[in-house]
Amino acid sequence: MTKVHRDSDRVWLEGVCGWSWRDKRSSIQAAQAAVVHACGEAVSYEYLVGVSGLAFRMQLSKEGFCPSSPHAFCGFQCVARSTQALPWNVRVYSGKPEQTEHVREIRQAILASIDRGVPVQYGSEEDGIIVGHRKGGEEWLCLHPMREAGTKMFVETTLGWGIAVFTARKAELPDRRALAEAALEQAVEMAGTREAGGYLAGFEAWEQYIARLGSLEDADDRAKREALLGNGWIFACLAQHRACAASCLREISGEFAGPAAESLEKAADLYERIATQVLTDQRQAFSGWDQWRGELRQEQIQRLQNALPLERQAIAEIEQAITLAAERRAAAPGSPGAEAAVKTDEKHRSGS
Repeated sequence: MTKVHRDSDRVWLEGVCGWSWRDKRSSIQAAQAAVVHACGEAVSYEYLVGVSGLAFRMQLSKEGFCPSSPHAFCGFQCVARSTQALPWNVRVYSGKPEQTEHVREIRQAILASIDRGVPVQYGSEEDGIIVGHRKGGEEWLCLHPMREAGTKMFVETTLGWGIAVFTARKAELPDRRALAEAALEQAVEMAGTREAGGYLAGFEAWEQYIARLGSLEDADDRAKREALLGNGWIFACLAQHRACAASCLREISGEFAGPAAESLEKAADLYERIATQVLTDQRQAFSGWDQWRGELRQEQIQRLQNALPLERQAIAEIEQAITLAAERRAAAPGSPGAEAAVKTDEKHRSGS
């Protein structure tokens, strides 16, 4: 829990932890987790990335290797459900500097939140958290993953594109089973979606990513340098998001029963294999221009090619879990389909 400190015109919160972008690639869900952790809630970053759908998404900008490709707000958006999953209500503000009255309202909401011990989520391209203020709100004390790895407060004077104020704990906690089912359905939907906004999606994005990397062999050094940053971020996010998928699936499998839970565990095993054995290893390859030359680029292509069949298997297991859960629900005890559901379970377990 946080403790409010005051010193002259400076107010700040003790007990709030920032994060590094290396540890948590999605700053939106990382900021959400940081705020609720500061409020004493046990909600993991991995769960929020998973239940949002982001853990299962693959996107690639139509324009090339744009670093925006993995962002939760871009293309097939993956934000609403992680917000729903929070045990606190959230009010989102956005405003332009010329909207004087509205900006004043936003500033007052931030001041009030800090004064009662609750950090505030803020962001533009990437999100951070406001953990204090000076000069009556003219200056904000912030933590951000792109500044000092989220370890030191710094002063920010602008509000950014969006502000999320966590107002109060919800009277009723979110329905975890409903959130889990919606995330699984979204995972299957995204896998089969070819385009979302200005981005390629799903299996199509996987295949085009591999093809674009291959085409760089004949490109000039400038094109390779331009692709370096975006490629590195997309690849790193893909690996970490799949690790989050494994963690989240193991957590939500407890909301299901029998064969459906077994299918989710199998999908979790596949995603963990993708994240920790196939896409990445101890060497931390593909991290710099001097290293990312033909040989390692070919290795990256091979890793993606090896991961894609596992990705397809994982989605198939999730789809199977959805089907089995629906059949079990439709054939609850006493319903006309109960006997058929039992036979389905027995058939699944026997492997026939």
